[in-house]
Amino acid sequence: MYNPLSWRNIPSAKTLFVMIFMAGIGLVVSVVALLYLSLHLISTKTNEIDEHRSALSVQGAIQTSANRVWSLVIDNAVWDDAVREVYPPVLNTDWLYNTWGAGFKINNLYDGTFVLDEHFHVMWGSFKSQPFKETNLDFFGYGLKALIRENAEALQAETTIYAGITRTRQGVAFVGIGLIRPMVGRLQVKNDVRRYLVITRHINPQILSDLGNTFQIENLHFTRDHTSESSIPLKSSAGEILGYLNWQPQRPGAQAASAASNQITQIVVLASALILLFILVSSVGLYKLARGENQARRVARTDWLSHLPNRRALIEELERVSLRGDIDVKTVVFIDLDGFKDVNDIYGHDVGDELIILLAKALRERVPQGGMLARMGGDEFAMTIGGDHSQAQALTFANDVLAFLDAPVRIGERTIHISASIGLASGTLIDCTSSELFRRADIAMYHSKITGKGRITQYDAELNSARERQLAIENEIRDGMERDEFDVWYQPIIDARSQKMTSVEALVRWPRRPAGELTPDEFISIAETSGLIYSLGQFVLRRACHDLEPFSDLKLSVNISPAQFRDPEFEEKVAKVIEMTRFPANRLQLEVTETYVLENPERARAAIANLKALGTAVALDDFGTGYSSIGYLRRFNFDTIKIDKSLAGLVDNDEQAIALVSGTVRIASALGMAVVAEGVENEKQMKLLRLAGCDQLQGFWFSRPMPIEAIIELRKVRYC
Repeated sequence: MYNPLSWRNIPSAKTLFVMIFMAGIGLVVSVVALLYLSLHLISTKTNEIDEHRSALSVQGAIQTSANRVWSLVIDNAVWDDAVREVYPPVLNTDWLYNTWGAGFKINNLYDGTFVLDEHFHVMWGSFKSQPFKETNLDFFGYGLKALIRENAEALQAETTIYAGITRTRQGVAFVGIGLIRPMVGRLQVKNDVRRYLVITRHINPQILSDLGNTFQIENLHFTRDHTSESSIPLKSSAGEILGYLNWQPQRPGAQAASAASNQITQIVVLASALILLFILVSSVGLYKLARGENQARRVARTDWLSHLPNRRALIEELERVSLRGDIDVKTVVFIDLDGFKDVNDIYGHDVGDELIILLAKALRERVPQGGMLARMGGDEFAMTIGGDHSQAQALTFANDVLAFLDAPVRIGERTIHISASIGLASGTLIDCTSSELFRRADIAMYHSKITGKGRITQYDAELNSARERQLAIENEIRDGMERDEFDVWYQPIIDARSQKMTSVEALVRWPRRPAGELTPDEFISIAETSGLIYSLGQFVLRRACHDLEPFSDLKLSVNISPAQFRDPEFEEKVAKVIEMTRFPANRLQLEVTETYVLENPERARAAIANLKALGTAVALDDFGTGYSSIGYLRRFNFDTIKIDKSLAGLVDNDEQAIALVSGTVRIASALGMAVVAEGVENEKQMKLLRLAGCDQLQGFWFSRPMPIEAIIELRKVRYC
């Protein structure tokens, strides 16, 4: 099989020189083309942006001119003197002319002023300081008529001024119309008499020149026809196209490109020279590279920390054997250290590196003759060996590794407990590829890890099916959390004296799984190994705190997975849930198994201290199943001890179990810890555990786990 990463496929120095030379020439051409294409693209885009800006500026100029006429109408129509002069039966034409008609000669702000009656007929007008004799609106064109037609009622309402564009007999003009009214108060007239002021300002070269200077538009001019691409139509208030406003585009992109052409040429020459220089230097370097090839091979095939062969070296060796047609059976041993992440988290990566070095040395000493040991990465090692007896030799090697790890490892002043999950797979490289052989060994290793760790598993076809099922369940868990398929049920915890429910233990259930409900024993372990336990555990804690918050007489106990407890941010996440749900911290108790406490004492002690600082209680769950001692009970200062049902459930037929429970109660009482007995399944067990001094009882005798709705009803019941 061809492997592009194999050292056998690395080209010679001569070939590399030719490749680099051709690549350099191509790079020179590419750089030249890229620079000039980029310059052209930037120039084009800059011109397009400027063209768009100019169009917006022209539109702004049009709107500004219309607004100016609109302001003129406001200034002159909303005026008490104007009301006094235009509303009498006889207009004061002298005042109108001196006030409005002469304005054209004085300031050229407008060229026409007109007074209209309530029927929009011209009563008086002045155009370019000359008397206006027409009475109808034909002079003003369709634009003004459209403004009046569309806004007649609004114009009579005394508050609105309208401005637009129209074509008069004198040309294209900005026009505004508004009711002549007092500055304060309402217009006091009879018979709906209305007078309107109309002001026009015709477009001329001077106006366009001023607008062009104001808005930085070059050569702004008006044409009746569409004669330029740099133009926009000028529409009247009636929607008719009156003509086009044209301008001369500045094309700053083309100007910039022309100005920068000399500099671009210099850059091209410099870049080409540097690339050619690189080719020359590379040729010298290739010579040195050829001399250091063997050393580079060794470095690339060796793990820097353990100095063992790495994953690449191991796979290449198996491929080399496969290519030569070797039909011997090959066995792969896959080793994954259990709890190595905790070592890094608790003691630091320096200690973790020292542990890897020590273990690598120990494993190397136990490799059988003809075997090859490699570090695959992180906390994973692999060993391969071939021959008829390879499987037996590999099994012996695996057992030696577990035997070595049975004893704690000393690193400086630290004593570290660590184990390994090991998987074995055998086969010929004709029947399966090296990748498949490693996959099988990995599946076997995974089975060792999920079935208790610190053990050896040999691959068979059933393991593959089991792994596929586990992967399927893992995906179902992920989907189920998104689709809200999980619930939290609660099992009552009964006060041994009053026989009343004083607290509950939260337990996760999966009732809405499409393929049918799974028990927690079936999916919790998969959630832990896949990392999904973090989000699932947070869901249980959050839901339980939310459900129990209203019931101040009940305390809440929640199991914590070792994987959650190992999370350095776990305490912070608990605090956030308490804050979010407003659940009193003194009503919450978190349960941790003694196995994790024993394996990770430093992290456990710190986490317990942080949790108790929050105000929560911490219980030791499954007491009696491990290596419990008074010393570590005192060290970790638990609030509660929960006696496992494997011990509490024997008190009705085993006197030794009664004695152990009684002793545990006395020890716990001396240490100020409460005792809960789990797994109470009949009345006799209940009475014996009460006599033994247990503070609280839990089990099927009282109740099975149930939804929160059932708990609400059950909390009212007194058990006798």
